[in-house]
Amino acid sequence: MYRKEQLKSYPRMTVQKSLWNVFRQKLIKVIGQFLRRNNHYREANLYQKKLYQPVEETTITALKVSGIIPPHLNGLLLRIGSNPIYTPQPTLFEWYLGDGMIHALKLQQGQAVCYQSTMIATDRVQRLKQKPLIQGFRRGAHDVVNTNIFQHAGKLWAVIEAGAFPICLNDQLQAERYQLFNSDADLPFTAHPRKDPKTGHLHAISYDALDGKNAYYQVIDEKGTLIHVTQILLQHGPMIHDCLITEQEVLVFDFPLTFSTKRLFHGASVPYQWNKQHQARIGILPKYGNADQIQWINLEPCFVFHAANAFRDQDNRIILDVIVHQDDFEHSQHAAYELQNAKLERWIIGPDMQMLKRSVLDSRIQEFPKIDERFTGSPYRYLYTLGFAQAGLFNCLYIHDLEMKTSVTYDFGAQWAIGEVTFVADVLDIEEHQHSPEGHGYLMAYLHHIDGEVAKAVILKVKGLDIQRQADIDLGVHIPLGFHCNWVGIQP
Repeated sequence: MYRKEQLKSYPRMTVQKSLWNVFRQKLIKVIGQFLRRNNHYREANLYQKKLYQPVEETTITALKVSGIIPPHLNGLLLRIGSNPIYTPQPTLFEWYLGDGMIHALKLQQGQAVCYQSTMIATDRVQRLKQKPLIQGFRRGAHDVVNTNIFQHAGKLWAVIEAGAFPICLNDQLQAERYQLFNSDADLPFTAHPRKDPKTGHLHAISYDALDGKNAYYQVIDEKGTLIHVTQILLQHGPMIHDCLITEQEVLVFDFPLTFSTKRLFHGASVPYQWNKQHQARIGILPKYGNADQIQWINLEPCFVFHAANAFRDQDNRIILDVIVHQDDFEHSQHAAYELQNAKLERWIIGPDMQMLKRSVLDSRIQEFPKIDERFTGSPYRYLYTLGFAQAGLFNCLYIHDLEMKTSVTYDFGAQWAIGEVTFVADVLDIEEHQHSPEGHGYLMAYLHHIDGEVAKAVILKVKGLDIQRQADIDLGVHIPLGFHCNWVGIQP
């Protein structure tokens, strides 16, 4: 367990640092615009496709519902993604660095109360909207926050990796400030922290695109306080998109997708490249531990954008379930999943932590794994991923029974692209707060029409591998395809 005296000194944010960061962001933007005039990596304009076309902020209260919304689903179905306000010369990678927009569907006592879309109040967005800037210090190479949104310490947090601070919002989606939760730290954060369900602590492996030699292991407690940080020395500036935890460890991903000065000067918006000289490896770090305690295990070159779960089994082995890409960014500058052949693999690390064994659990192309998060870091059975029933877009859902080594497919049809799903457990007894076993509950997601017509939210009732359509909610507007989705419960 964590002991208070373990927290060591860390860099503090100051007014001077923040002002320098603002100046640096402007300088990087000007240089980037100059370099992109001769962009060697230019792609077709992604936003010409109706599926991705940006939308205006809106609130809709008259929502059409087909089916029955479970009455205990009281809260917000949150989705975040790129929705650039202004794109003079858009390329595919500007989807990753486009201004962020939050989409929120509010459910209460069996009713779809409203749908709301809100631009994330970065300085760029606020200036374009001619509105006051929000509070807090500024950090990172760019002024974009668009990748993930979740609840912690009683607030919503919109996040992105590579250096920028999170943005804190209330449950009305009103932005309050930039900050690394409730700390004064001058540290980057990640788009994929892992919450320990037993302690409520967020564990994060974070990197800064402007610092190629370091990553940071941070722990944020249930009150939003930074209670632990340790600096991890690295080489080549690797992209670290995700991490995993068990009950005992944090798993650090150090893979050969690294910062590329060449791509930067050729005008790539996200200058990362497959690096054959960079050894792929996984670091095993005790929770609340320091960098000198990491044990590294090398493996064959690969990359993991998103991981499912990790745990110690009965033989004290570390089990990791991950979505594995090969030669990322070599075949496609925008990391198109249909070109990457991303597979579901299980990695097993022996008790001596000396070797890693890889096996393919499912060779079909898939991504965006989700689990019943009550089982984060513990043995689990059910895994949910998005797949391609037809080439080109995620339009089906896979439910994997990892114990029985089987799966089922739910196809949404050729006209629909599905975004990341989120799982909410069923309630057996509302008064006693008794919840269902693993895999018994509801999967929720946003569905995007490929021709830009009205989007939907879908609620699927699941019980193991059994899956049934519970409800469809027409949201009244087109919603562009985006990134991550989470459920936030709110008391009615």
